[in-house]
Amino acid sequence: MLLRRDMDHDRDEHIDMTPMVDVVFQLMTFMLFTVQMSGGEKVDVPRARHGVGIEESSATFLTLIPSATPGGEVRVLLGHGEGPEGSLEQVRKYVSDNMKEGHTRVILQADGEVPHGEVLKVAGAVAQVEGITVHVGVQEAKGNP
Repeated sequence: MLLRRDMDHDRDEHIDMTPMVDVVFQLMTFMLFTVQMSGGEKVDVPRARHGVGIEESSATFLTLIPSATPGGEVRVLLGHGEGPEGSLEQVRKYVSDNMKEGHTRVILQADGEVPHGEVLKVAGAVAQVEGITVHVGVQEAKGNP
């Protein structure tokens, strides 16, 4: 309730919006970093119609196989459909070692059941090795599509 004596003086009233804006930006930042990005969609890779093959002798192969248990981790084989399994760090070391032998190309082969996000994760780990070119293996087209 305003008294008469308060009404005589010029009042300087305003609302400081700065704290509210700060809180809103903090909430937006929190949501940005905590939201789970959807990934793992199945990708139906079409048969190759165009493109140039890569010489196998100058390439390093990585094979991605789905887990035996549903929802388990994707297995990465260090080789062309065979070889020991490796973590992302072991994959980087394997690619780096093969790079020293002149294998500057990496071919990722993934089973159709491997989620696309997992292929991207491995491709990102491989791309951290300087001088490497990452390629995705596809099935050769047989006959007319």
